[in-house]
Amino acid sequence: MIEQTLKKEGVPQDLIYLAQAESGFHPLAVSRAGARGIWQFMGSRAKAYGLEHDRWVDEREDPQKSTLAAAHHLKDLYNQFGDWYLAMAAYNSGPGTVQAAVKRTGYADFWELYRRNVLPKETRNYVPIILAVTIMAKNPEQYGLNELVPDKPVPYDVVKVDYAVDLRLVAECVDVPASALQDLNPSLLRWTTPQDHVFELHLPDGTKDRYLSAIAAIPPDMRVWWRYHKVESGDSLASIARTYRTSRQAIAQANNLEADQDLPAESQLIIPIAPGKHAANEDVGSYSRRAMAYRVHKGDTVQTVADNFGVPPAMVRRWNHLKSDGIGGRRVLYVHMPVAPNPNRTSRVASKSIHSNTLHATNVKTVRHKVTAGETLYSIAKSHNTTVAALIHDNGNLATLRPGMILIIPPTGR
Repeated sequence: MIEQTLKKEGVPQDLIYLAQAESGFHPLAVSRAGARGIWQFMGSRAKAYGLEHDRWVDEREDPQKSTLAAAHHLKDLYNQFGDWYLAMAAYNSGPGTVQAAVKRTGYADFWELYRRNVLPKETRNYVPIILAVTIMAKNPEQYGLNELVPDKPVPYDVVKVDYAVDLRLVAECVDVPASALQDLNPSLLRWTTPQDHVFELHLPDGTKDRYLSAIAAIPPDMRVWWRYHKVESGDSLASIARTYRTSRQAIAQANNLEADQDLPAESQLIIPIAPGKHAANEDVGSYSRRAMAYRVHKGDTVQTVADNFGVPPAMVRRWNHLKSDGIGGRRVLYVHMPVAPNPNRTSRVASKSIHSNTLHATNVKTVRHKVTAGETLYSIAKSHNTTVAALIHDNGNLATLRPGMILIIPPTGR
């Protein structure tokens, strides 16, 4: 998909590796500065290229839409500087930074600016990192990568929905785990699709007709609340009603059943649930319990911080006891990340270290490790009595390791 988009928009195919450097191709990657998605867009830049984010969705985490936006942004940068290396540098540090360096030296050439040390350190390293990844990818045998087997593309169906529907109900309609629906719809910030605009819902390949048939039996205004239940051996209307905190009579009426009727195993029942009466284990919280500390930079406002992290400005004010959008005198703001309440979903944590702001958990029991030159995942894991797999998992499916990165260390023994 990325290759096709770059080709169509007239962007060099090799710039697919910019996404590797940015996020390791993880749609849910969040930088320490609040940049999100495969292409790590900040909030203001995302809006400029048509990526919307509100309380329901963040299109920076939509692989297709963000890739198209990144292609347009890179093409604009090339048109501004006339050089793809400078376009990459400007993607990292902003066109103003690169323009100032060109004006200061009189050279519109990345390597000359590199030699004269007039670009930020991370930007000087950024372009060579992308080139190195490109060289390795094009010469896999030389770098011991020839036996890697790429994951196959995941096909999916698309249904445009103009109503709010809970992903757990969608999952029950097509008989897949709810986590599979979350993986197919990474731009959703909550369990439900938006209430106020059309959303392109991605479904497992071949399940569109099954979904449309099943959802038709659920009243449109109840698709956030009602459920389907697959009957198991030993189930009764009474036991099912207790599980879902509803009544036998309501289930029987919704399914045209007699109150004492036996239930065939494997059959599906519609479960009518009164709004607000979901079972206790169906947590519908929207934000992480643990606050993250964001270091305030010059020019920040409540609005810009809220935009970067995809949360409402009102919530930023509430979390920080602010009465206005001004944050003068504040060195740190606390932000609760928007998350889906499924603990098995990919963690929305920092998976890279290209941006310079600091984002960290306030829980003092969390152990962190700052990466130094020469360290590897193996050496870090060994020094902290943990495993490489645990390190990768607890750091947002970590893709690359570079000096200066802050890693969360898993509990001893994992």
